[in-house]
This record gives sequence, C-alpha cells and structure tokens, in this order.
Amino acid sequence: MKFHLDKHKHILLFSIAYLLLFIPFIGHVHLFDWDEINFAEAAREMILTGDWLNVQINFEPFWEKPPLFIWIQALSMSIFGINEFAARFPNVLIGLVTVLILYFSVKKRYGHNASIYSVLLYTGSFTPHFYFKTGIIDPIFNLFIFISIINLVSAIEKRRLMNFFLAGLSLGFAVITKGPVSILLVGLTGLVYQIAYKNNFYSFRELLFILLGLLILPIGYFGMQVTVQGWWFLNEFLIYQIDLFRYPIASHGQPFYYHFIVLLIGCFPVFILSFSGLFFKINFSGDRNLVRFMIIMFWVVLIVFSLVTTKIVHYSSMCYIPLSIIGGVWLSKNDRMGTKTRLLFVAISILWMLVYCILSIPAISSSFLKDIVSTIEIQDKNVVSFLATDVSWSLLPLITTIIFIIISLVLAVKNSKRFITLYLIINTFIISVYISSVVPSIEKMIQGDWIGQLKTYKNKPYIHFTYGFKSYAHYFYTSQTEIKEVNEIKTILLKKNGYKSIYDLDQHEKKAFSNQLRDYILYQTNLPVTVSAKKTRFEDVEQNFPNLIKVFDGNGYGVWERVK
Repeated sequence: MKFHLDKHKHILLFSIAYLLLFIPFIGHVHLFDWDEINFAEAAREMILTGDWLNVQINFEPFWEKPPLFIWIQALSMSIFGINEFAARFPNVLIGLVTVLILYFSVKKRYGHNASIYSVLLYTGSFTPHFYFKTGIIDPIFNLFIFISIINLVSAIEKRRLMNFFLAGLSLGFAVITKGPVSILLVGLTGLVYQIAYKNNFYSFRELLFILLGLLILPIGYFGMQVTVQGWWFLNEFLIYQIDLFRYPIASHGQPFYYHFIVLLIGCFPVFILSFSGLFFKINFSGDRNLVRFMIIMFWVVLIVFSLVTTKIVHYSSMCYIPLSIIGGVWLSKNDRMGTKTRLLFVAISILWMLVYCILSIPAISSSFLKDIVSTIEIQDKNVVSFLATDVSWSLLPLITTIIFIIISLVLAVKNSKRFITLYLIINTFIISVYISSVVPSIEKMIQGDWIGQLKTYKNKPYIHFTYGFKSYAHYFYTSQTEIKEVNEIKTILLKKNGYKSIYDLDQHEKKAFSNQLRDYILYQTNLPVTVSAKKTRFEDVEQNFPNLIKVFDGNGYGVWERVK
C-alpha cells in the first residue's frame, strides 16, 4: 500500500500535533521511582561501562527484564545526554508508531471514522496518554503484542505464511522486551479465537513459521547470555518470571478485581464509550475478525493479570488498545447525533467537570492538604510527610475543563456532524494539560525534595545506600560510579561466603549480600557514604548507625551521611 501525502495529510498533521503535545512535558519532571528509574539506571550504566550485552544496576547483573527497551534508552541517552528527556523520549516515538498502526489497521477494516475514534479514545484516555510521557517498558511491549495480533488476524484470514512468521517475529521482540508472558497472552488469544469461532486450526507449517519467527531473537540474546555467563542467568530470569505469578513481589499484592478498577480509572473520562463496545452489540457491516480478536485479547489480559499474584498498575495496560478499537468501532456504528447520543456526551462532560473540580481543590485552597493532615488521623508517617510538603497546584486543568464543558454543550446543541471528533480531540488536549500541570506537583510532593538532595551528591565520591526500602534513585541522580574500594570489599566478602563471583548468587542471596556489603562499609570502613530511609525507619537508622549525621528530612525521606 503506497502512502500518498495528499491523501494522508491529516495523518502528517496529526503526527506533528502529537509530537507538540507530548514532547514538551517529558524533560521537566524527575523520573519516578520505581520503574522509570529502574530502566533509566540500567541504560546509564550500559553507557558508562560500554557493556551493551549485560544489563546491570549498581554494576551488578540485573535479570528482571531483557534488554531491548534498555538498549533503546541507552541509544537515546547517547544522543541527548543522561537525563529525564532522553529516558522518556523513546516512548514518545513508540506512542506515535502505536497510534499510526492503530489508525491504519482500523481504517482498512472499519473505515475512517472508526479509525479516528479509536485513536482519539486511546490518546484521550488518562493512563495510555500518561504512559507515552514516561520511561516505563510497557508501551513498546504493548506495541509488539499488538503488531503480533494484527499479523495473526491477517494470517488466519489469508493463510499467508509470511504473516504467521511476522506474528512470531513481533512476539519475539516482545519476549526480549519484557519476557515470556507475551507468548502466554498471544497464545491464549489465538487459541480462544480458534475454539470460539471454530476457525480452521493452524496447520503444522503455520505453527512452524510462527515458532521460527518467535525464536530468532530470544535464542540469539539468551544464547549469548548462557554462553557468556552460564545457565545461571537464564535460570534466575525464569525463576523471577514465575515468582511474579506466585508471590506479591515488592509487596504488590492486590485483590482479584484490582485491574478492573485500574481500567475504569485509566480510561477516564471516556470509559463509557470504550466499554460500550465491549458490553453492547456492534452492528457489523463488514469485517469482524479484528474486533473479535480484540475482545478476546481484552479478557485474556485482564484475567491473566488478575490471577497473577504481583499486581502493578501498568501490567494490564495492553487492555487499552483493545478497548480503544472496540469503542471506536462501536462509536462509528452509533455516531448519529440523536438525542440519546448527545445526552451521553453531555453526561460524560459533566462527570468530568465534577471530578476535576474535586481534584482542583488543592489549587483553590493552598492549605487543603495540610488541613487533611491536621484533621484526619493518618497512621502512615510517609503519607503524612507527602501531604505536608509545600507544593503549588495549578488552576489550569480546572479552567480548561470548564471551557471544555461549554464547548461540548454548544456542539451538542448545534448537533454538529463533527461533534464526536472535535469532542475527543479537545478531550485529548485537556488530558495532556492536566497531566502536564498536575504530575509535577505530585512528583514534588512524593519525592521531589529527596531527589533534589540526592542531586547535590552528583559526581562526588560518595557511596549511596538505602535502608528498609529498595530504590535506584540514589544511583541515577548521584551518577554513582564503580568505586575501586567497593569492588575490593565485594571480592573479600564473596570469598568469605564461599563464592567465586556475584554470578554465583541467586536473587535472594544477592539481596542478603547487598545488605552485608552496606553494613560492612558502614561499620568496618571510613569511606564517605550516605544512607536514605523512609520515615518509618528513621529510628532504626539513628539507633543502628550512630556514626552518621542526618542532613535531610522531607517527602517522608531522610538522608544521613558520613564524610571521610
């Protein structure tokens, strides 16, 4: 299919508008602990060491995630420098590729209106919009899953071996992005489709081509790792993936219905439109296969990650693409602006105004959060510290929301043919305004001052530790380097414990070793160090390390230091 500029000039304009909407935000807010800093730190150390094969954090092997996204981040940092912009910029481009593929895939099957609605439902939902402005791994993972499904649909319809191969190849990219869970998601989706719609089952040749495409990249990467490091790496990687299903890793245990609530909030404010296509019949005039696949994919992702013991917000983020397509197609079949439709959009607008008015209270009353602290007995000391942080809140989201309500009412009354498109465009713009205005204040409240303190140690010869919690912020924002004395101590302690190298330790032994290393340096040496702890562990630090001096207290964090 040839791309004609005149024919698709609106796509070019959309791409420019997209970049203008997303790029300005990404560099002026600190990376959020945990996931953003996790990958950014691995990319930083990749550049620092020149070792692009082995993923490291604190210059030790990191087996939790494969390297593809970290490679992309490292490339971005090589161009733009080691900073927040470089860490997040890849996802801006990944988001653009995602929405363009989404547009053309839906347009080919369901027409222009359905494709526009699908794209705007996706970019106009809070969580997907936010993820494209972050440095987390899920946007590119979801993109590869989506490409795999698109090719699988085409393969089933046309029985072309190349599409089966491309479905497998894209799935292979997903594996070296986040791990084998991608195989489970796509495999279950394809299997359920075959069973539900009694399609001709995949032939041996077709399955072989999927398998061939799938194995190329994982075998290449994991094969090199096993060759260089032995089976240790692969074993620990697989154990970690299995543990995510069995145990609440990092205390991320949540009730079974957790992800359903996440999706309702994440699709705000257009969740009514997105979920309508899921629960109400779509009157098809043509292709049904893509929507069928999307419905199955939605339920597979939701159920799988509801069963997984470890539950994190972005685990179910793949659900947003199916929801957007289903909602867009449903909306295109029901976009006649009758009274009921207009009332539906007005109702969404009013709901949005009510929610944003509530969320804007801190901007209207600067003492609101402090009043909460003083009137409500909150047990969590960290939460109390967050709410007590002096933060300025912008009125811009409230102002834009009110303008949006007025425009919506005018368009609804006039019964404009372009009402839905304009409505969704404005909705996307306001989502962007809200994120760009509110997220910096939230970041300032929960970690901003602490990160600021860490940055005062940048490029200084300190060794940085945390106590009672896990974080990578103290590595990234201090520009922690390998320290000769620390490496020598590691060697001594490993030998003392009967190990030849750090690669001999499994994930549990490695955690214990890290604590042992920290305590040895604090008690047995005079090296310059800092220790960060959360409010609940302040007394423990004061008691266990009386030789340290407290130099910072804010955001529920404390920092102690010892000068050599």
